Amino acid sequence: MSTCNSSWRETPTMSSLPLDLHHNVLSHLPAISLLKFRSVCRKWRDMIDDPHFAVTHATGSIESPRILLLQHPRQDADSQFAVNDEFLVTSLPRLAERTLLHVTGASCHGLVCVQDLRNGATHLFNPLTREIASLSSVDPSRDPRGCCVIGIGVDRLTSRYKIVRMRYFIDRFRAEVLDQGSRSWRAIASAPPVLMFIRPMFAAGSIHWKTTPGGVVRISSFDVAKEEFAWTPCPELQNAHLVDLRGALGLVHCSHGESVDVWVMKESGRWMKEYSIRVSQPLAPTDHFFFKVLSCRGRKIALSFYGRCWLYDAATDELKDVQRPGAAPAILVGSITVSLLSPAKLWNSGVAEIKET
Repeated sequence: MSTCNSSWRETPTMSSLPLDLHHNVLSHLPAISLLKFRSVCRKWRDMIDDPHFAVTHATGSIESPRILLLQHPRQDADSQFAVNDEFLVTSLPRLAERTLLHVTGASCHGLVCVQDLRNGATHLFNPLTREIASLSSVDPSRDPRGCCVIGIGVDRLTSRYKIVRMRYFIDRFRAEVLDQGSRSWRAIASAPPVLMFIRPMFAAGSIHWKTTPGGVVRISSFDVAKEEFAWTPCPELQNAHLVDLRGALGLVHCSHGESVDVWVMKESGRWMKEYSIRVSQPLAPTDHFFFKVLSCRGRKIALSFYGRCWLYDAATDELKDVQRPGAAPAILVGSITVSLLSPAKLWNSGVAEIKET
C-alpha cells in the first residue's frame, strides 16, 4: 500500500513523458513560439529542428497568412525582424544582400524563390528563420534572352516540392521544372498561355497568376502534379485580387470602393461569396494599376498603394500605414504562411547553405 502511495505522489518530469506526447504538444504551437522553445531543452531543439517535424508542422494548417516585408539589412540585424498577427518584417542575410538577388515567385509553406539577376541562379529563402540556401548544384539560366518568372509549389500526389521556371521570348514561351533534390531543370511540354508578371499564389495544388484581358479577371494556373497550365474558372469580376484564404484560393473584389466582397474557391472548384465588408472610407483608387489587395482576414484587409502597405480594419474604420516612421524602405513581397522549413535540409544534401559572417 505504501508503495502505491509513494508512486502516486511522484511528480512526472519532462524527460519521463513519452516522445509522442512531446511531438503532439509542439506540433500544435505556432512557429514563432517554436523558435523560442528551441532553447528549453536539447530534446525539444532536436525535435523542432527535425526536417520531418518541420514538414508536418508546415502542412498542418496551424498558421494564418501574413504579409511579408523585406527591408535592407543594417549592422543591427535584430532591428530588422518583427512579427505580429498580420505582418512579418525581416531582411535578407547580409551576405546574400551583397549579391544581386531578387525575391520573386509564389511562396509555399513559408519558402520563397529568389533569383540572382547576375547569373540566373536560383535560391530558396525562409523569411522567418532568415535561412537562405543556394541551389549551387543546379544549372542556372544560361540564356540571357527573354524574361524569367519562377514559382514554387508542392505536388499533392507525392508531397514533394517543385520549382517552375517560365521564360518568355519574342516568338515563344518555354517552361521548365526543377524537382526537389534534382540537379538540373527539365523542359515540360505545357507552356503558359499568356505573359504572367503579376506575383503568383500557391493554393489547392496549383500556382496561380491573375491576368486581366479586357479588364475582366482570369486566372491562369500551373497544376504542380500534372505539370500543366490551364485556365481556372472564376467569377467575372473587375478590380479583383488573388489572396490566400488559409490555403484556399480566394478573390477579393473591390466594387466601386463602397464594399469588399470575399470569394473562395471550394475543393469542388466552385466559387462562393463568403462575406462582404462595408467600407466607410475610400481605400484608394481600386482600379489603379498600383493598388493591390494583399490579404483578407475576417474584417481586416491588407493592401498596398504605390508600394506602401496599409491595413484597414472595418470594425474600427481605421486605415493605418504599417511602416514605422524612420524605418528603412521595405520591399513588399506579398502573402506568406510562415514555417520552420530549412531550405537546405529540404532540398538535398547537395544544397549549400549561405551563412552570415
